[in-house]
Amino acid sequence: MTETEAIMEVTFHGVRGSYPTPGRSTLAYGGNTSSQEVRVGGRLLILDAGTGVIKLGRRLVRDKSTLPMAMFFSHNHHDHTSGLLYFRPAYFRTTTAYIYGPVDAGGGILAALNDLSNPPAHPVALANMGMNFTCDNLEDGMVARWSPGKKAPTLHGGKVRTSPEDVVVRILHNPRHPVDGALNFRIEHRGRAYVYATDVEGDEALGDPLLAAFAKGADLLAHDGQYQSREYAQLRRGWGHSTPRMAVKTALMAGVGRLAVIHHEPRYGDRILARMEKATRKLFRNSFFAKEGQRVRIV
Repeated sequence: MTETEAIMEVTFHGVRGSYPTPGRSTLAYGGNTSSQEVRVGGRLLILDAGTGVIKLGRRLVRDKSTLPMAMFFSHNHHDHTSGLLYFRPAYFRTTTAYIYGPVDAGGGILAALNDLSNPPAHPVALANMGMNFTCDNLEDGMVARWSPGKKAPTLHGGKVRTSPEDVVVRILHNPRHPVDGALNFRIEHRGRAYVYATDVEGDEALGDPLLAAFAKGADLLAHDGQYQSREYAQLRRGWGHSTPRMAVKTALMAGVGRLAVIHHEPRYGDRILARMEKATRKLFRNSFFAKEGQRVRIV
């Protein structure tokens, strides 16, 4: 590996929260809901499958990709799951997917995806789409680990010895999102780390100490920053989402290299987000508001 090769590459395919917002006012930042692609150690990881995953699926089919994929769902709200119904690789028998998600009041990730896809909600049930898949529930403290040369990850219930050549995904259950909380993910490989923390709610003065400890020293933290501070204080407290100021407080506490603000409020157009991004950079220089299609290399 040369110095210019990426150890990890993150692509933001959907950065919007709650519901898709197509139109002229969202062209710069994008209108699709949450989904990210992470390429690391020869593996393909997909974080959430909101409508942003649809375009990724088209590209994977066009490129004739047969690489096994691991899909990690932070929680089972539709803005993080509904894109799976239109994810083209799911309809090919050559596709292998390892699907992971939270335990919740509905029973877990398989039950949630069945509820989403079973008729009459959708004409094709998950089991009939065509892909080869497994579903496993995740709990706080679990670790998914790919050893060198292994296509399938192994799931561990607690502490596990890892090596720098492993691809590791650590799991944090963050309780501050109604009703069942949300999972945060920390991806590690060759001494680098990326943390994905959507649908979290911290404190404007303190940030989120639980998440900060989980994200400590990460090269990149993607953190929910849905609401402007005034709107949060007046209307949105307790809704399970953060402000950019909360994201900055957590990033500084964790000592991360860069901060990506994600899960943009659907009512905020490009002008509002640009103003919020400018203000956030004054608080933390190495921050940006993620844009649909944006790619970040961690070297």
